[in-house]
Amino acid sequence: MEGAYGREPQEEAVGRGRVGVRRKGPRAMTTTTIKRSIHVDAPVEEVFKHVADPRHIYDAMAAVSPKYPPVLAEVNMKPEGVGSTYQWIGHLWSLLYMGGTTTREEYTPNERIVDHSSTGPYWTFTFEPAATGTTLSMAVELSTKVPFLDKLEAAVFTNGDQDFDAMLDAFKKAIET
Repeated sequence: MEGAYGREPQEEAVGRGRVGVRRKGPRAMTTTTIKRSIHVDAPVEEVFKHVADPRHIYDAMAAVSPKYPPVLAEVNMKPEGVGSTYQWIGHLWSLLYMGGTTTREEYTPNERIVDHSSTGPYWTFTFEPAATGTTLSMAVELSTKVPFLDKLEAAVFTNGDQDFDAMLDAFKKAIET
């Protein structure tokens, strides 16, 4: 199977809401992917338009960390979507500041958005029409060349499924109201 985002070949090991990927080759990486989905009672066009705005992504992230929400510092949106960037600042364990730039690498209207953070993670949002609305899926891919560091990163920086479910719930509430 070809690697994610046109990268190296990989193997998949599927588990409870997560996909662990072991890459082969000279630049071997380990990857943890957390993927969650939610049904939204709105047309796919409305859901896509909402999620495509980085401000709404960070509003949803604030639902995970209301005491210390991440902050958007600068947003530079391109009309075609790809190449859009946004800079952000967040707290790490309420003690340290961490920041970076996220670049929109894929943008297929009403189907898929892929954002890549300068700190490493890939955020993928997919949109599927459903009989009564839209299925919104979100996947975050954490990769590293150091074995098991991706799993440590997922455990230390997130509450895994719980955080991503909270973000999806925030999207759902904002879109449906």
